[in-house]
Amino acid sequence: MTDAVLSPKAEILAQQAFQDMARYDLPPTPENFAVFYHYHSGVYPALKTTIDEVVGQGRKVTAAFAMECYQEYLGVYANNQLLVENNKQLEGELKKVMEMLSSALTGSDRFGETLNVFSGQLNTASSLETIRTAVTKVIKETAAIAEENKKLQSDLSETVGQLAEVRTSLDQVHKESQLDPLTEIGNRKFFDREFAQALENVRADGGMLSLLMVDIDHFKKFNDSHGHLIGDQVLRLVARTLVENLKGRDIIARYGGEEFVILLPLTRVQDAERVANQLRATLATKHIKRRGSNEVLGVVTISVGAAEYKAGEDGDTLIARADGALYKAKQDGRNRVVCA
Repeated sequence: MTDAVLSPKAEILAQQAFQDMARYDLPPTPENFAVFYHYHSGVYPALKTTIDEVVGQGRKVTAAFAMECYQEYLGVYANNQLLVENNKQLEGELKKVMEMLSSALTGSDRFGETLNVFSGQLNTASSLETIRTAVTKVIKETAAIAEENKKLQSDLSETVGQLAEVRTSLDQVHKESQLDPLTEIGNRKFFDREFAQALENVRADGGMLSLLMVDIDHFKKFNDSHGHLIGDQVLRLVARTLVENLKGRDIIARYGGEEFVILLPLTRVQDAERVANQLRATLATKHIKRRGSNEVLGVVTISVGAAEYKAGEDGDTLIARADGALYKAKQDGRNRVVCA
């Protein structure tokens, strides 16, 4: 076996990745290596922009942040690879089905030819022995076709089972590709798909649609004071509270970092404001406790920007208006709801 040799460029990128992990005191995990290798490669411009913003703001590059980058920008690639592999397997199983059916049709054609010959022999038969010979041949051919059909049925049953497994695997990959692993609610990819569908619906039927942009107040300070495990606990608490206090038709997703987004179909902005205030009040009653000691670390408050869809506007404009309202809510002191 020969040793793998990196190209000069790949070797430089690898060295830079290890240097960054050492600089930020990050464990040399495959995920961290992938993040900083691709950061220097420039293949994912959004990844580079995100890390540059954090470094430029003087914020600490933590293991949790690096994992978020991996899941946000590189996890999609892994999911796509799984989809490609599953699609290849699916194509293989379908090819097997087509071959089986082709074989069955060939057998049926052969049997049809045997029957045609038998019919001709009966019409021209001059003796009992001739008829007996023709019948014997038909009986043998019938038995052969029956055996082939029995095998075909068995092979098809097995393949149908394999196809079901592949479909289940594809469904699982598709679901996981749109799920935020930390909070177990939809991720940005999930939101983009649902948002596009919601806009299509409201444009078609002239209905109502409101959007809430939700931001956890002082999350960075909370994270820095108590650690990332507590920060993760806060994110999960907020996500769970949103899910428990909204209707089944409402769409909830983690928009990025400590920001969440909620789509409220068939809802005026005044009602969306009321919903947001209910969520804010509910969260304010929940205490964050350190596991093990039950030490109370504080309560969680949120700021919310609300906006209602206006006829003719695009999705980016609606998001920008809700985001502007959220910015004003934070400027005005946080822990409040502002409507665009």
